[in-house]
Amino acid sequence: MNRERIGSKLDSMFKDLGELEEVRILTQKKIIARQLEHARQAGNISISEMARRMGTSRMAVHSLLDPAKPTMTIDSVSRAAEALGARLEMKVVPSRTPVRPPAKPKRKAA
Repeated sequence: MNRERIGSKLDSMFKDLGELEEVRILTQKKIIARQLEHARQAGNISISEMARRMGTSRMAVHSLLDPAKPTMTIDSVSRAAEALGARLEMKVVPSRTPVRPPAKPKRKAA
């Protein structure tokens, strides 16, 4: 029996729809929002206190922590992490499928 991973089937489906990169980005944003929320709760920090530490509004903090509204900037995530006594770490890793350089234009015969 051939048991292919479900993840690879989903990747293929989203790739076919041209939405794979968008899904990956949204997933990463949701993970970050959840990590910030867990850190906030673990530190027993209120939304109001977090907003004060970040120098922003409670509404902005609610939006940042809401996985259903995954709009965030590196700056806002970094300030949120600092407000929670943490720091943001980011890295760029090689893609599973190598990116091909653009094809060189063909020269026209003179």
